[in-house]
Amino acid sequence: MIHNIVEEREKRNKQETFSVDAITDEELLRLIEQVEERELIHAPGHLKEDVFQRIDRETKQERSRRLIFYRVQVLAGMAAALTVLLLLPIEGQNAPESPRSSVVNRLLRGNEMSVEDEWEQEALLREQEIDRVWERYQKKQKRKEAGERYLREMKDYITNYFE
Repeated sequence: MIHNIVEEREKRNKQETFSVDAITDEELLRLIEQVEERELIHAPGHLKEDVFQRIDRETKQERSRRLIFYRVQVLAGMAAALTVLLLLPIEGQNAPESPRSSVVNRLLRGNEMSVEDEWEQEALLREQEIDRVWERYQKKQKRKEAGERYLREMKDYITNYFE
């Protein structure tokens, strides 16, 4: 099969002024007969499998690269979020009262407080937080009652208007 190509090239090289336009009908018929007798050149049988295996390998490598990149992004985001949570004070609290900032301050100053002082401090902070939550709950309840009262008054007004 490949030797056919080599023979054809040798024949063309022997003819000095050979061009596509210069092919005669006899040469064209001879070429057609050769192709019919010896058939065309076929690709090796394992070529298709090799191509598909290479494509499959490349896609697997690309997927693993993307997965690693995604994991790195997630870890960086988590680290940034934790840093922000530790360094920013809690909303509505002064920075020294915040349990998070007190932890950061203790880490920066060193461990000056005793264990009992820390326990008392944390208990006070928890109690203050409970009081704040209770106050917020009471405010929400008042707003809810006012809303319900308003809706009742509107309902009464509408029913009285139509009666």
